[in-house]
Amino acid sequence: MKTGVFNLKLSKLKVYNYRCFGDVEQVIDINNITAFIGNNSTGKTAALLALNCLFSNNSNDRILKRSDFHLPKGKNPDELETQDLYIEVVFTFNELEDGKSGENSVPPFFQSLVVDEPKGKPYIRIRLEATWEKSNNTEGAIESKIYYITCPEKEEIREENKTKADRRDLDRIRVIYVPAVRDPSKQLKNVSGTMMYQIMNNINWSDITKTNIKGKIDELNAQFLEEKGVSILGTSIHTQWKNYDSDTRYSNAQLRFNSTDIDASIKKSEIVFLPTVTGKECTIDDMSDGLRSLFYISLVDSILDVESKIQEEIESNTEHKSFNHKPPILTIIALEEPENHIAPHLIGQLIFNLENIASKSNAQAVLTSHSTAIIKRIDPENLRYFRLEANDCTTRIRAITLPDKEKLADQYKFIKEAVKAYPELYFAKLVILGEGDSEEIILPKFWSAKNGNVDASGISIVPLGGRHVNHFWRLLNDLNIPHITLLDLDKERDGGGWGRIKYVLDQLIQNGVDKNELLRTDSGIMTDKQLEGMLEWDVNETNTLQGWIDYLEKYNVFFSAPLDIDYLMLEHYGDVYKEILSEREGPRLMVNINGERKQKYIKSIEELGETYPEYERRIIDDVQHALKECGGDGKTYTEEQKKLMVWYTYFFLNRGKPSTHIEALSKIEDKSMVTSMPTVFSKIIAAAEKKLQGDVL
Repeated sequence: MKTGVFNLKLSKLKVYNYRCFGDVEQVIDINNITAFIGNNSTGKTAALLALNCLFSNNSNDRILKRSDFHLPKGKNPDELETQDLYIEVVFTFNELEDGKSGENSVPPFFQSLVVDEPKGKPYIRIRLEATWEKSNNTEGAIESKIYYITCPEKEEIREENKTKADRRDLDRIRVIYVPAVRDPSKQLKNVSGTMMYQIMNNINWSDITKTNIKGKIDELNAQFLEEKGVSILGTSIHTQWKNYDSDTRYSNAQLRFNSTDIDASIKKSEIVFLPTVTGKECTIDDMSDGLRSLFYISLVDSILDVESKIQEEIESNTEHKSFNHKPPILTIIALEEPENHIAPHLIGQLIFNLENIASKSNAQAVLTSHSTAIIKRIDPENLRYFRLEANDCTTRIRAITLPDKEKLADQYKFIKEAVKAYPELYFAKLVILGEGDSEEIILPKFWSAKNGNVDASGISIVPLGGRHVNHFWRLLNDLNIPHITLLDLDKERDGGGWGRIKYVLDQLIQNGVDKNELLRTDSGIMTDKQLEGMLEWDVNETNTLQGWIDYLEKYNVFFSAPLDIDYLMLEHYGDVYKEILSEREGPRLMVNINGERKQKYIKSIEELGETYPEYERRIIDDVQHALKECGGDGKTYTEEQKKLMVWYTYFFLNRGKPSTHIEALSKIEDKSMVTSMPTVFSKIIAAAEKKLQGDVL
């Protein structure tokens, strides 16, 4: 067996009727490092405190109060006679999963191991059960007990399945809770006064070292007392005290520079920082709050590292052990909103350090955060989303839904990176899914023109590149976050037009929309064969196509038609886009004028209504560029729309889209934006306003 390996790991936290957790049990899966995310007052702190109730080193933290029992919405507390709650944790043994003997972490819990089936992996269940009853005490009467649950999770718990858990064994598991509103100095004193002192106090000091240290301390005190001023002060203290008290135990008051034994000296030990540029010795008290917070995490990391080495010595049966101390099997760092005291540029280092702690065999880390800078650095698989349901004011918890890692590797990677890039979607009241960068720039401008700042409205606009929209829908549906989708119609492009309509129908069905309702038409419900045949429908049937576009808006799916949002903006604000160009900019071509080849700007050709064969060929070429390889010839577009594709090619295929849109939008006044906005934008804004008005927490 590899030395220093404990491998007891917290895998689940279950909460029932505790604080904002109601009478529907919430199960939180826990990994080596896990982040609780969600808006304010959604239960993240309550989940950390639930762990603290079981495993805090501070006995006061383990005492339940009346306020810890969930109060149902609309209930008067005086009407309640009794209430129950429980907090359960499930631990697994990695060393057993690795085929090892489990001699490190299993023994304290051996009699309480549970297996679901023959040759199944063992685990332990520890449950705090508490009951509140109305009594003459204003807080009521609270009874609580902690048990080992000895039946599998899928079975009903009976009294015979409960075994009392000894606090001595539970203390082998340690939770270090760091609150959001914290005093770093106090926390450092706590950790140095408990964890660090406990280790130092259990160092196996050799007799020679003890004798030498005592001799040096005695020598120091003697030298100290020889100083005349010290002697005068000491004599005065001794003489005056005799006039106040006659208790023989305390009659001989003496002034001393330091303690006379090693144990007392340990209590006064502290960490200093040497050398400094000023030559002055610095202490923790000289640090800023942010640095103190970082140093606190560093100190915990150091102690865990030392405890791991202590375990190595225990396992190797070293004759002369360095410490007379048996470390906890597992330490769980419960860190609340670390961004509160950490400068933004140090966030990355903090998360790296927390991941380093969590990678240790004797530690895990659980943190809460509202910071997108933190969340984007956490693997989405390690995120747990907290949401408070408005209908009953109770917390619901969801994991982040990702595509199957094995079967859908490409989709998994894309969605994972996308949600890491746009972590603000977790905190949004509404998410608008768009195709790409253009939507990110254009939609906020139109929303702001009508309703003010998009961020203040709680809207997050997330580009998805037109890919894997079903996975985003599933993710947002599971998190119960309202969303609207704007896709490109891509008419006459490969996969566009009817292909886009069919794609959306397929994805809606995959996401649980009633197929019989979705595919109901005037002639009946479409069959699978008819749905598949939609790909062959005539793209010239513009009325039928528009009918399906309008129909899908009831499912909050909108289309930039006929091509994409860039083309849509050119159709509505073409003159504005052309105005941002200087005299020497814009599409141009060589034309034959009176037998001579001359350069002509297409803008002047269009303004003067001139006709050149070269221009006609240019239109045909740019239609092909705009509709891309395997696309159509533009037969469903008007002549004016085809001409616009020359400009589309120039602006959006040959120049940078973001800079072009930003410059053009800066030329349009808000009032004009509101009165002239494309119809699809008006519909999206109306749908968004409706969703925000009906928003739940």
